[in-house]
Amino acid sequence: MGGYRPYTPPGLWRVEFGMNSEQPSSVWPGLKGRRVLVTGAGSGIGRAVALALGRSGASVGLHYHASAGGAGETAAAIDAAGGQAWLLRGDLADTAVRDRLVDDFVAVAGGLDVLVNNAGIVADYADFRELSEAAWLDTFAVNVQAPFWLCRAAWPHLAAAGGGRIINISSAAVGFGGSARNMHYTASKAALEGLTIALAKEGAPVGILVNAIRCGLIESGMHLRVPGYDEERYRRRAAEVPLGRAGRPEEVAAMVAVLASEEGGFITGQVIAIAGGD
Repeated sequence: MGGYRPYTPPGLWRVEFGMNSEQPSSVWPGLKGRRVLVTGAGSGIGRAVALALGRSGASVGLHYHASAGGAGETAAAIDAAGGQAWLLRGDLADTAVRDRLVDDFVAVAGGLDVLVNNAGIVADYADFRELSEAAWLDTFAVNVQAPFWLCRAAWPHLAAAGGGRIINISSAAVGFGGSARNMHYTASKAALEGLTIALAKEGAPVGILVNAIRCGLIESGMHLRVPGYDEERYRRRAAEVPLGRAGRPEEVAAMVAVLASEEGGFITGQVIAIAGGD
């Protein structure tokens, strides 16, 4: 396995893996050789997405902020499958990090074929009557502003490659309006879906396909990182899902793989729910 080595510009670390002679056959053959950037790839849905694509032969940029251990383990798993990965660390609320992320990835991967905007936050699980403006702005900075600017930075690279894919991770909360405690999160994801549809119209003539996935309650661990949320709320919410359980990150990753692969070549401008009936 390759080691972690610093790469210029600062903040980007590269892990390069050689091809194993006994690598497993691709799970999604249509992804082999594709250059994919996944945000929030250190845990939960992003980690599952990176693994699914990396094990299918894609070269994957693993962006993360705080989940260094998870990102490293994900890179190691891609290594074990005979793949290639790069670790890119940074807070997407920081405009300097956001503005250089795509170029940092392209500098080491040689191009970009797929962008997965997965990173997201709920800055505070507070009633809207008590929500601070800072929490509202922080949520929108990561959930809407960062994906927009990343899409714009990715656009010329995707066009230069003859087309590509953008996949935005949204929330089923958009469909039912959320609640008093997550209005800011729900509003940010609704905005992301609006961007998805508009970008799909612009991208179709040049082969850039843009879709969103509405995730329901998923066993991503996100609820453990949300101030004001707790395990009891999570269990009650899971019991309300029509299928009677939370979803698995791998179930979302499978849909991302379809949308990113050749098999997803006639799908654009769609918001696809993976929510157990919610």
